[in-house]
Amino acid sequence: MLFSNRETDVRRALRRGFAAAMLGVVALSLGACASQSQNRYSYRDVGHATSVEFGTVMATRPVDIQGQNTGAGGLVGGAAGGLAMSNVGKGSGNVAAILGGALVGAVAGAVAEQAISDRTGIEYVVTLATGRTITIVQEQATNEPIFGPGQRVMVQTNGTYQRVLSADHLPTETNRPKGINVVD
Repeated sequence: MLFSNRETDVRRALRRGFAAAMLGVVALSLGACASQSQNRYSYRDVGHATSVEFGTVMATRPVDIQGQNTGAGGLVGGAAGGLAMSNVGKGSGNVAAILGGALVGAVAGAVAEQAISDRTGIEYVVTLATGRTITIVQEQATNEPIFGPGQRVMVQTNGTYQRVLSADHLPTETNRPKGINVVD
């Protein structure tokens, strides 16, 4: 009878762990869907000044962006695999089945999470007005334009994050801004 209660407790713990892991994966998945691109800014960017440099696109090419594997997929897969195998065998055979299922599920979950988080982007080679040439890899949403060679762009820099945006709507020449005189 004591062994039966322990087995029931293990199953309950696995079910609770699986439920908690599923909530974690849902939260991580929602956060991963909102990545930055030309038209999407992070909440951290709001209210922060960014510097802008103008340049010309020299070349572009599509690239693969390896997503971040948080480990949540492995956790959920391990919990699901262990839970799925919890009714197999008795005694030490049941424990082995649970551990084997957890191991296989963890590997499958990690592989699935990586596949979901990988995405595509564009690498831009831009020669700036200063004469310096830089490359920037940028995520590319399906509805956003890809800037071609010879196109005038602006490069926004905020800390270590940079993005390439169209400069077609901006003038190529402007007057010096009017100053403010400070009077005592």
